[in-house]
Amino acid sequence: MTFICHLGFVLYFNSNPMEETFTLTLPDRIIRGVLHFPENKNPGFVVTCHGLFSSMESEKFIALAKTFTDAGLAAVRFDFSGCGKSTGNISQTTVSKRIAELAAVVRFAENHPALGNRFGILGSSLGGFTALFYAAQHAVNALSVWATPYDLAEICCNIPDQDRNRLDRTFFDDAAAYHLTKILGNISNIQIIQGKKDLIVPWQHAQKIYAAVNEPKELIFFNNADHSVSEQADREKALEKSREWMIRRIS
Repeated sequence: MTFICHLGFVLYFNSNPMEETFTLTLPDRIIRGVLHFPENKNPGFVVTCHGLFSSMESEKFIALAKTFTDAGLAAVRFDFSGCGKSTGNISQTTVSKRIAELAAVVRFAENHPALGNRFGILGSSLGGFTALFYAAQHAVNALSVWATPYDLAEICCNIPDQDRNRLDRTFFDDAAAYHLTKILGNISNIQIIQGKKDLIVPWQHAQKIYAAVNEPKELIFFNNADHSVSEQADREKALEKSREWMIRRIS
């Protein structure tokens, strides 16, 4: 069935009682996502944020949702505009738009009657960058960021040409206004996961983020991991570490 709640969001309920798809209407775009429930009532929840050209349907984010629900936490997956099932074109994405979209998803989850009042955000790559700017302005109980850039301008040349050419100039102009140096002092309760063989985001970026944020904080390196932490053993360990971090703070 379809239900329109008082916040103006349209929710589509699946036949699977442990999942609920949702649609959020923003002024010029529609954001779609999936909410995964654990068996326990009123759980804390984790909002997951994919990277620049990824989507909520990536194997990593599906595995994250299962990892969290198995641990008694709810998980929220969603597509930023221009990606996956959300509307828009990737060429028009910006950091500003993604922060606004994350804020809309968090508001939806905070007002959901089946969820608890403690939550975390897990972001990968640009999703982690977006999560940091959101968390600098809002109360977030826990953060876990994977392969997250400290300086977007520095890694621009590391993005493959065929992907970089998909973006309008507005993406780079908008990104130039976002500097982590200005906001990291407002952030704590953060876990940073980084592969030392990441060819997109050099591992030194993780060190810079870690040095600037406040305790409690945790920095975990995987010596052989790439940008996506695609090797199975490293992926499973990273999932375990993020699960442990979130359980301690939002259960």
